[in-house]
Amino acid sequence: MNKKIILYNGPNSPFGRKTKITSLVQEIILEEKIIKVQEANFLDEYNPLRKIPTLLVDDLPIIDSDNICIYLDSISKKKTLFPKNEYFKITSMTSIANGLMQSVLERRMETIRPHNEQSKDFIKKQEIRTIRTIKWLENNWNNYGDNYLTMDQIAIACSLEYTNFRLNNRWEEECPHLKKWLINFRKNNFMKSTVPLESI
Repeated sequence: MNKKIILYNGPNSPFGRKTKITSLVQEIILEEKIIKVQEANFLDEYNPLRKIPTLLVDDLPIIDSDNICIYLDSISKKKTLFPKNEYFKITSMTSIANGLMQSVLERRMETIRPHNEQSKDFIKKQEIRTIRTIKWLENNWNNYGDNYLTMDQIAIACSLEYTNFRLNNRWEEECPHLKKWLINFRKNNFMKSTVPLESI
C-alpha cells in the first residue's frame, strides 16, 4: 500500500528546495504544498517549531530537512545520495551548507525588520560568516564529480544559489572552482525546476 506523502514547503526556502530536489532525483512521488509559515497554524499539530520543510508520511511527521532527505533517499530505488564509504564526509559537508543557508537567512530576516530595530553588528556578523564559509568550501570541498550525485552537492548548490538570491554573488570573484562547478550544476533539470520564483 502506497503511503501518502505531503511536503509542506515555502516558496523560497533553501532547505525546502534541498528536499524537493531530493524527491525529484530519487523519483519519490509526493504532494508539495507551498505555505506561509506565519499563517500555518495547522502545522503546529505536526511540528511545534512551525518550520519548513515538514514532511508528513500518512500520520508520521518527519522534521528537519536533513531527516527528510534521508527518509526520501531510504525509500527510493535509485542510487543513494549517501554512499556508505563517504557517509560522514557527505553529511558533514551538508551541515556546512546548511549553516551557510542559515547565515544568509538570518541576515535576510534582520534586514527586513524595521530600520530602527535592526542590528548592524548582527548583519555584519552573518555576512562575514557567509563569506568565510564559502571561501572554506572553495579550499576544502572537492566533490565536483559528475559521475555520482551526492547530497552534499545538492546542499552546496542550494546554499550558493540562495546566497546569490538573498545577498550577492561577489564571492564568485574569489572562488573560481565553486563558480565553475555551480554554472554547470545548475544546468540540471532538478535545479532549473526548483528556482525560487522571486529570483526569476
